Amino acid sequence: MNPLLITIGLSVAILLMLLVRASSNKTPIKKPMEPAENIDLSCKHLINLSQMRQALETADREYLYERLGKAAAQGPLKERHRIARRYLEALHDEFVQLMDATQVVASLSPEVEAGHEWNRFKLNLKFELKYRLLKARFALGNVEFAALGNIAVLVSSLAMDLERVVDEMSASTMPTREEDV
Repeated sequence: MNPLLITIGLSVAILLMLLVRASSNKTPIKKPMEPAENIDLSCKHLINLSQMRQALETADREYLYERLGKAAAQGPLKERHRIARRYLEALHDEFVQLMDATQVVASLSPEVEAGHEWNRFKLNLKFELKYRLLKARFALGNVEFAALGNIAVLVSSLAMDLERVVDEMSASTMPTREEDV
């Protein structure tokens, strides 16, 4: 048999196996968000932001080394890194929730333009790239607050922008005194 034919046959078989495997994965279908339900614009991550900053500061790490010694300080530092990874995951979850809320708000807004959708797409892409890079850096042991703080600011600004838009929408839908009469 021709080696090229064997290679093509194996490639087709592998692709078919991957296709069958991908189609058999039963991922749960995400329930669409109801417009008036589950929209939470609060920034939950802000509650612990100052503690995260302190725990990841270089001065705090040096203080631990000074007080406990390098070997004994590794335990608390590993725990802080674990908490930082969980905080990053919580930031991601909060961002996804806010992006879902922006989708609901956009569907309710009569003034949605392609530019708004493009900006939302770019923001989502920017966040996901920063999130993935930071997650990789955390996995390598490079845990700094500056990058985590940048992502927290991104989530906070999205929440504030979304709250402003919701306030503007609700103000524009409220009847004026002349309409009441």
